[in-house]
Parts: sequence; structure tokens; C-alpha cells
Amino acid sequence: MNRSFKQNKNSIFHPAVLLLMVVSALLNILLSMIVRTTELPFYIDTVGTIVATALGGAAPGIVTAFATNTVNFFLDGESIFYAPLNMLIAILSVAYFGEYSAYRKKLKEQNKNYKKDYGQKSLLDLILFILALALIGGGIGAQITWYLYASPSETPMIVNISNWLSDSFGIGIWGCHMISTYITDVMDKAISVCLALLIIKLVPDSLREKIRFTSWRQKPISFEEQKAAKAKFKGRVSIGTRINIILILSTLLMMFTALVFSAMTFRQNTIESLSKSATQIAYLASKEIDPKMVDVFLEKGNKVAEYATVKARLRVIKNSSPDIAFLYVYRIEEDGCHVVFDLDTVLSDSTFVEGDPPGRVVPFEEAYLPYIDDLLAGKMLPAVQMKDRYGSFLASYYPVYDREGNCVCYAVSNVEYRLAGNLMYRFIGRLLLLFTGFFILIVAISLITTRYRIVMPIMSMTVHANEMTDEKGGADEESLKKIEELDIRTGDEIEGLYRALEKLTGDTVYQLSDNRNKAEAISKMQSALIVTMADMVESRDSDTGAHVLKTAAYVRIILQGLKRNGYYSEKITDKYLRDVEMSAPLHDVGKINIPDAILNKPGKLTKEEFEIMKTHTTAGRSLLENAISSMEGDNYLKEARNMAAYHHERWDGKGYPEGLHGEVIPLSARVMAVADVFDALSSPRVYKPAFPFDEAVKMIEEGSGTQFDPKCVEVFLESLTEVKKILKRYQEA
Repeated sequence: MNRSFKQNKNSIFHPAVLLLMVVSALLNILLSMIVRTTELPFYIDTVGTIVATALGGAAPGIVTAFATNTVNFFLDGESIFYAPLNMLIAILSVAYFGEYSAYRKKLKEQNKNYKKDYGQKSLLDLILFILALALIGGGIGAQITWYLYASPSETPMIVNISNWLSDSFGIGIWGCHMISTYITDVMDKAISVCLALLIIKLVPDSLREKIRFTSWRQKPISFEEQKAAKAKFKGRVSIGTRINIILILSTLLMMFTALVFSAMTFRQNTIESLSKSATQIAYLASKEIDPKMVDVFLEKGNKVAEYATVKARLRVIKNSSPDIAFLYVYRIEEDGCHVVFDLDTVLSDSTFVEGDPPGRVVPFEEAYLPYIDDLLAGKMLPAVQMKDRYGSFLASYYPVYDREGNCVCYAVSNVEYRLAGNLMYRFIGRLLLLFTGFFILIVAISLITTRYRIVMPIMSMTVHANEMTDEKGGADEESLKKIEELDIRTGDEIEGLYRALEKLTGDTVYQLSDNRNKAEAISKMQSALIVTMADMVESRDSDTGAHVLKTAAYVRIILQGLKRNGYYSEKITDKYLRDVEMSAPLHDVGKINIPDAILNKPGKLTKEEFEIMKTHTTAGRSLLENAISSMEGDNYLKEARNMAAYHHERWDGKGYPEGLHGEVIPLSARVMAVADVFDALSSPRVYKPAFPFDEAVKMIEEGSGTQFDPKCVEVFLESLTEVKKILKRYQEA
């Protein structure tokens, strides 16, 4: 078997493809390390991604992008969250560098008008490509940076552009951040693309061919063939679509489950962490309180010199943890909370809250009503979520005991509850970005795999199988050649199915060829028997002169002329042509019943003799109907019956045996009428000599519309050259 298609790379793990991805990823990492070391205002971490995509295709480009950001994550701690952007850049590069694909290369080799027909990348295309890349890196990337850190980038160039925009146009912080980041990224992507194009240009075609990832698992088919194949399956959901939908939904479900579980776990851990932080600060604050001085602080407050000292130490403790919103010391009495210390604070939303003076009584918060007895008893309490006019907080009360073990007050620290929400918000964002990177990687590999390992092989086999069952009928050597040229090599059940189809097609072609040979032999035998039988009938008429052969030839000429001119196109099929031509010699089979005295009478027949002669039409019909009844299925003898019965009918309805007229007369009989009369006119008979050719033709022409179908006469007259050749051949014979 001739295998014209060779697959050099059966998977993305082929050494050449792996080498391309490794080198491209290392190029990205090296350039990004140089930028970090030299503090250049750019990133230049997508050069390798663009190169891998242009030279290797979509899959190597996407894998290179993901690998780059994964490795860089261990170097800078944040690159993994930008992996989806690098992968989108790879996908966009696929669209731009389409001319490097196997299709484009093949078209370029075969089509001299390639640039005209398929376009050539212009400077405008390059600029738009750079701007689109910057929209991903600088537009979406700037939004991700703002989301992750809730602040603008600190890159010097971005800061300088932001300051200029703010001073010149009064744009807000977020707007300045977005615009300045995009402008910077346009320059970054321009440098990256130029470097990538230079590297691509330096790679020789021979090496380019070796490192390109070949997705096909069969002989590649053209865009036109794919389009035609998809048109046949229009409106159906393909197996590849089903697989991809299941994979995508499964991946999304797993991502959602992991996200929800991670968010819940993170929230719980964050609350516990904040509670511990609050408890620790409250504990440290409690150690600064002298139990003997609590009453003095309540009564005199700032008037006591030691009060300011303790308050300063408490402020140091509060400031040691950025999570703490409030720090105060209360004595718990039945009438409420008596303020010992209450530090001023600034909340996360910049709200300034002045601390209450010592001695003021603060009512119990609703959240602490269930714990009043425990507070009065001086017991330790768990961190409690509480709400007041400043928001929601986690409050931790730590008791201060005197030497007798009596609780003299509580040191209390509050953590804003919104911190847990903010932390979880950013945690979910990071998780989503991480999952998105994996999702794009999984979906891209899945789409490529299912397309080239499942969809295209099955589609190709289906299309070729359908071609074998179309109206042209059955498998032949050309069908087998097309099947063999697919050369599907998926290495799984689909390849097994292909091999089975290939073998089945080969066996079918052999069997059909054998059957066709046998059918052809049978057909020739039938034709010979028909001619022999017709000759036996006609041999009783001594002057017919190969009448059956000549009329059959004239019938063929007339039918071909009708088909050529588009007459009776629904009726005249290839099968109809064969049936009529094969059965034409039997049109006078009924003469076997006519007595020799009448059949070979040299003079004019009497009225009674002519009536007997006319019975050869009905006799022929009876003979052939008996033959038809003994045979199964639709066969050519039906047209033989029509010609035998009605070839003496006239277009004007004055013929015999039934006086049919116009198109009521079967077409084969109308054709035979012209052929039969012309041969009778142009051939000698016992009762007359042969008419000259031109005179015989003129008589046929005069019978158009009266004796003959005008269309049959028209095409007969158009084919006189062929008619002459047939007449001359048999006259000479």
C-alpha cells in the first residue's frame, strides 16, 4: 500500500516539539529575569510564547505560556496569576501567524497567487497585532493587578505616566493606572514581537518543519474538504462537541467545587486567624494594666501621670498588628461597660473614631447580652462577632485579675470583620485566575486532541463511506484509493475501525468487480441471444438486410440526440438508454406468427393480408409479456414489449394496433417508429427497391408531427452524418 502521508510528530511529547517548548519557555524566563535584575520598565516575558506559537502551533504556544508563568511564580510569587493572559496571547498569535501553518505553506507552494488570494501580513496588520496583545497584557493585566493589590503599579515608568495624566487631565487613580499600564505594555509588546519576528526569521525552513507540532493523525484534508464534510453534518451535534461539552462541564464543576470548598475553608481559617490575632493583642494589652491602678484610672484618668504612659504602651501594642481596629480596656459592671482606656483609631475606610474618655459607661452590645453573667464573673470569652455604628467586628475580651483572683477589668481588641471578606475576595480572585489558566490549558489540549484524534478521522471515514453509497453506486478502485490515502494512525479503536473499513472496502471492490465482470458477461450473452432470436425471426424475411442491427443503431443515435438536447430528461437515464438499445432488436418478434406467404409476398398485400400483418404487434406484445411474467424485478424486456406493440402507432393517432397519439405512445416506440420506417425506406424489399438516402430522409422529415414525434425527427436530422455511416457500413457488408 502506498503511504504518501508521513506523520513525523505523533504527539506533543515528540522530542523536537518538547525542545521547542523548553527553549521558548527558558527564553521567556531568561528575559523576565534580566528585566527584574536591571529594573527595566518592561516585562518581555512573551517572546518565547510568540515564537513557540508561530513555529509550533497552538498547543506548543499555550503549553509554553503556562510553563513560563508557572516557573516564574517560584521566582516572583505572582506570575502564575497572569498565566491566562500569556495563554490568550498564544491564542491570538495563532490567528496572526496562520501563514506558518501546514495549510498555508501547502497553499503557498501550490498557488502562485497566494498573496493575492490569501493575503500577506502588512505593517497595519503588525500594528493591530501589537495593539491587541497590549490590550490583553496591559488592559486586562492592569485590571488584574488592581484587583490583586488594590493599588496602582509601582513601576517607575507607569508611575511617571500616571502622574502626568493626573496633573494634565485630572484623571483618577484607577484611570491613570489603566491608561499608563496600556501605554507601557504597547511598548513592551512592540519589543517582544520584533524580537520574536527576528528569531522566527533566523530559523531555517528545514528546522521549522521538524519542530512544528503535527496535530493530524491522518492525511491532512483541505479547508474546502472540511467545509464540505461539515455541511453534510449540519444540524447534528458531533461526537467531538459532545466530548468537549462533557469535559468542559466536568472541569467547570470540579473548579466550582474546589472554589467553594477552598473559599469556605479559607474563610474559616481567616476568621480563626483574626480571632487569634485579636486575642493575642488583648492578652498583651492586659499585661500592661496594673490591677491596683484601675480604680484610680477610672476616677482620675489623664490627671494621673501613669495613665498617659500606659496609654502610650497600649498604642504601641495596637500598632504592632495592622489587623486591629480598636483597643480599649473596660470594667464590667451591671450597668454597662466602664471605660478605663479607649484608643483613637482610623478604620480601613479612613473613618476616624475618637476614643471614649475614662469613666464613661458604654451600654452592652447586643452580641454580648448572652455573656453578661460570664463577664461579671470575670471569665474568659471566645472571640465574638459584634456590630455597632462603625461596622462589624470580631471582639476578644481578656480578663485582668488582681492578686486575689478577682477580675478588675477586661482588655478588649477588635478586628474589622470586613478584613475576612476582603481577604477572601482576593483569595477567590487568585484562585479563579489560577483555575482559569488550568482551564484554558485543559480545554485547548482537549479541543485539539478530540478534533484530530476523533472528529476528523471519523468524519473523513464517514464522508468516504457515504460517497461509496451515492447514486453513482458502490465502491470502486477510486473509493478504495481515497480510503487508503486517509492513512489514519490514532493508535486506538478509531484506527482499528479505519483498518476494518479499509479491508471491507477492498473486499467489496474486489467482489463488485467480480460481479460486474460476471454481469457484463451475462449482459453480452443476453444481447447475443436477443440478436440471434431476432435474426431467426427476420431470417424468414429474405430482404431485411440486417434490419435489427441497423434499427438498434438508429435508436441509439436518436436517444442520444434527445438526451443531448435535454428532451425527456426525466425519462432518458443511462439505464433507460441501455434497456432500449438492448431490446430494440425484438421490435418485430411478433412476425414469427405471420405466414411466409404474407411476410415474403412480392406484391402489394390485400386488405385481409394487411390485417394479418398488423397482428405482429399484438403477437409480439403477448410473447414479451409472457417472458416478463416469468422474470422477477424491473427489466429491459418492458421496453422491448412497448416497441414491439406500438412502433406502428402514429403521432397523429392514425396508427395501429390501438390508435394511440402524441406522448401517450411510449417514448421507446416513438423512437423505434423513426428508425424502423427509415430503414424500410432506405433498404430494398421484395415489393420495392431502396429509396435514395436524401429522398428517404425527406420522407421522414415530412412525417414530423403527423406520423412521427417532432423531437425524434429533429435529433435524427441533426445526426445524418452518423446515420450515413451506419447505412454505408451495412450496405458494404
